Amino acid sequence: MSTYLIAFYAIAWVGLFAYLAVVMFRIRGVRTELAAVEELVREHQQSQSDA
Repeated sequence: MSTYLIAFYAIAWVGLFAYLAVVMFRIRGVRTELAAVEELVREHQQSQSDA
């Protein structure tokens, strides 16, 4: 195998793992925001039922 081919595969795998890491962090952020919105909706529903 050529040295360039090995280097290309190494860069491709590193890029793929970096992309997956970014996607995972974004999903974690979205889940955190979703939990906050769910809590706000729950509080709003409780205040409506109490009134």
